[in-house]
Amino acid sequence: MKPFSSGLSFLCSCAVAASMLFAEAPLLAADHAIGRNDPVQTELQNPAFQSAKEKLKPSFSLPEVKPEIVFRVYKANLLTYSFPGSNYFVLNFHTTRKFDPASLNPSSISVHLKYYEDGEFVESERLEGSFVKANSDDPPSSPSTILRWRSEPTEWASRCSGSGSCRIDISLYDTLLSVDGDRLDGNSDGTPGGHYYHVFTR
Repeated sequence: MKPFSSGLSFLCSCAVAASMLFAEAPLLAADHAIGRNDPVQTELQNPAFQSAKEKLKPSFSLPEVKPEIVFRVYKANLLTYSFPGSNYFVLNFHTTRKFDPASLNPSSISVHLKYYEDGEFVESERLEGSFVKANSDDPPSSPSTILRWRSEPTEWASRCSGSGSCRIDISLYDTLLSVDGDRLDGNSDGTPGGHYYHVFTR
């Protein structure tokens, strides 16, 4: 009986060893599938390797690039003053950058008025005037983002506020410069140059 018992023990040991081998094989395959035995993955998970990678990162940063603001008119309004002894128009142009007052002259702007009654054109006239400070009637002497033009006294200020109506065509020319010497971008195409046109009705 002893030889038979020894043989049985040997067979059992082989069976156990074989079952362990086959049980481990899927685990090894799984390990390989998910990359546990991948040396690159092991390096990435290594804290020392991560620290070395951090040291290799560049310590400089790219400078921030700010967009250039084009010199243009972004808002305009017309004021009408009509009362005894004082009839005139005031135009205000708001610019994205400060203008150079030395670039202003009478030919920098054209103001053309057309008068209508009952929807029919009657007559027209080019208005005369001058550039003034935003807070006084003196000529501009310092850069500003508010460009103001005031007409000479005219009866149109009261006539346009009466029974008739007026169309006022404004042309501001690109001879107007910013304090940096850039021409007015009047047509808003993103580049210096181009006249600015606007129409007001009263």
